[in-house]
Amino acid sequence: MGSYLGEHLYYFSPIFAAIAFLASLTIFRGRKNPRYLKTFSFFLLINLITDTISAIQDAKVINNLLFVNLVTVFDVSFYCYFIREIVRSKTAKRILLYCLIIYPAIFLINTLLIQGSVVFHSMTYALGCLLIVLSCIYYFWELFQQPDSVNLSRQPAFWISSGLLFYYACTFPFYGTTNLVRALPKVILRNLLLIFVLLNILQYLSFTIAFLCRLRTRKSMSSY
Repeated sequence: MGSYLGEHLYYFSPIFAAIAFLASLTIFRGRKNPRYLKTFSFFLLINLITDTISAIQDAKVINNLLFVNLVTVFDVSFYCYFIREIVRSKTAKRILLYCLIIYPAIFLINTLLIQGSVVFHSMTYALGCLLIVLSCIYYFWELFQQPDSVNLSRQPAFWISSGLLFYYACTFPFYGTTNLVRALPKVILRNLLLIFVLLNILQYLSFTIAFLCRLRTRKSMSSY
């Protein structure tokens, strides 16, 4: 059972990415839905494609570090855009816009001059994790400062931000030091991989809920 799971572990993330993308298509049923949710749907399609490519490369033991580096930078940059769309403070929006522009530049400098392109960009990834976590915390702070009560269970931004906060807070300790732990025994690395696949699945589930929570359930009017 363990070897079977190990052989197919790489394909779990694309499966749940596909589920999240299919759920996101419901956003196009209405005309008044927020623009950022429609953009998020296209982002999930890109994620599905990149996760599938990465899974195939991992299964065939192909060195895909550069590809993974570019994908993670794109993800962090998009999430900066997303959080910028859901926060209210003009100052916060301005700061996130600067982060959206500066972060890829820092990655480029790190790749060309510091860590290089043959290793995982742990320094800029750790910075991206910190940026996303702090941005999500600020969003929650704004949310709980609202004078009116909000039904969080029906707020897509709440579910997406919760998934981002949980994922990046949990992956930060590992991916931030990934170049140091590569020498660990394969058994430990495989278990770590399982943990992060599960974290990725939980993140996609939060994205799925974010789009499905908007749908109104029909109440039965029939009596017995």
